[in-house]
Amino acid sequence: MHFLLAGRVLWRRLIRAAMLTALFWIGLELFSSVYFAAAIISDSRLYGTIGVVFTLLTWFIAIGAVIVPGAVADATWDQRKSRAGGTTTGSSGQGHDGSLPPAPASRNSRREL
Repeated sequence: MHFLLAGRVLWRRLIRAAMLTALFWIGLELFSSVYFAAAIISDSRLYGTIGVVFTLLTWFIAIGAVIVPGAVADATWDQRKSRAGGTTTGSSGQGHDGSLPPAPASRNSRREL
């Protein structure tokens, strides 16, 4: 995530969400090895190709159910921590010192060459 955010967020701030997501991912891996391997084979025999497609779609939904809660749990943790510490972060868009991020440049403000 550090690279996806172009280095704007420090590693130590992302490590908690990464570790939580990794734990969820390991749980999905264990569940997948037990359930989805047998489900793909049985659905292939019972429903044909469409059964395999539905099983894979279920697996993709499970991946989303692993990634999203890791990020949400970390955001909730940060929000509760900032409330307890008296800082303003989170959905307000303000930094720890109360400053707002720089506004993006508008189209009209650029000089044309």
